[in-house]
Amino acid sequence: MISKNDLEYIRDDYSDIDKQYKKIEQEIWGLEETPIVKKYIGLQKKKTELEIKRKNLHGLMEHGEYENCNHLWSISMDEYGEYDCFCVKCGLNYKSLRLTNRGKENSLSFDERVMASVLKEQSFVNDADINIVCDRELAMAIYKKIREYYPDIDDKTVIKYFEIALNDIRNIEVSDERKKSRAKRLGLSKDFNKWK
Repeated sequence: MISKNDLEYIRDDYSDIDKQYKKIEQEIWGLEETPIVKKYIGLQKKKTELEIKRKNLHGLMEHGEYENCNHLWSISMDEYGEYDCFCVKCGLNYKSLRLTNRGKENSLSFDERVMASVLKEQSFVNDADINIVCDRELAMAIYKKIREYYPDIDDKTVIKYFEIALNDIRNIEVSDERKKSRAKRLGLSKDFNKWK
């Protein structure tokens, strides 16, 4: 329980703080009327509006890219030991839909929500899929490198090259130094170690 003496001290403190607060509030209102601050507030408002429009357009672009991609599906295992299906071309990932179906939509990033919405809208079937479990980053890096060297080949040929490259990576023993060099050539981080 607060004693009467303590209550008096609290009232005095409140009165002092309230005076300081009102003084600062008056100064802020005065500043808001100066031309430079008015300009700043106006620019911040425009920036916020443009940021919202930009985010929405980015979502539409991603949605369109996912819908128009002739997907080449691969499989990886996530950090929880669950299989994950993703496109090595555009990055579309079924994990986002799985999390949405489990009621974990709030944990998804904006891009993952776009992916989930695309996956809910349509079913993707492709006769050319990579049916090998492989780390997602590694699969996308191998695909990108194959396309860099052979831009005009079809998906079935890409799969053959992909399988050969992955088989070599997994079965030919190399030193840690060579692994770092390989990671660099593929555009992976130098400490990448999910080769198997």
